[in-house]
Amino acid sequence: MKTLKTIFLASCLIVSSAIVSGCRNSGGTQTKEEAPQAQVPDSYSIPQELQYAEPETYQVEDQTYPLYLIDKFYPIGWSKDGKLAYMEEPADEAVGAYFFQFHILDLNTGKDVFSWKPEEDPEEGSLSQMFQDNKELFETELKKNGIIPCQFKLDGVDVPYIAEGAKVWMDKTSEESNFLGLDVIKEVKISCGTGDAGKVIYENVNNEEHNPTLDQKIAGTLKCPFQDMAAVMVKYVQRGYEGPPHVYHFYFVKAGK
Repeated sequence: MKTLKTIFLASCLIVSSAIVSGCRNSGGTQTKEEAPQAQVPDSYSIPQELQYAEPETYQVEDQTYPLYLIDKFYPIGWSKDGKLAYMEEPADEAVGAYFFQFHILDLNTGKDVFSWKPEEDPEEGSLSQMFQDNKELFETELKKNGIIPCQFKLDGVDVPYIAEGAKVWMDKTSEESNFLGLDVIKEVKISCGTGDAGKVIYENVNNEEHNPTLDQKIAGTLKCPFQDMAAVMVKYVQRGYEGPPHVYHFYFVKAGK
């Protein structure tokens, strides 16, 4: 009896240890290997605005006026092959209309694979109304292009995930505009690399005499969560239609593979 009892207790101990070990291994393996992967959702929600430029004002006697109007930016998500989807509310320069645009930008080509705006700009509107009124169209294009909603944060110019110690920077030259009688941006180069050794990832010469760029700066970078690449967000200022307030616009440049 004693021998049988000993064997029975030993067997129970072995089985219990196996179960505990199996649970630990199973839990660990599932956590690492079976964690749900980012997937294209069945539906999309209205994204939050991501600010890329700070409001500034100027004073005339006792009145305060905005120095800049700002195009608003609402990022939706990324695709695994480097497409960035977002909505935009361009600034109203006292036109008295509501402006809206929807974009799916392929960072690999620098071109929209899909874009949409109203045929006629309404006098009044809102982002939520535009999104709801065109939700079927937008969701069809978002799903077709594999857009996955993401959390967005505008990072600085350091991009170590592209290369160790890498960063992005801008070189620009100015010259006086005969039309405006002040300095405007003539040429822009954006580079990515380490130290002074960088690859030029964007270059542009502006010959617009009547609609020049007053200034350009790198607002920051948006890291793609699925690749070692980033969208470099550039903010630039164009003269207002009748002078101040001038208008902040933005564009994107790819950095990385």
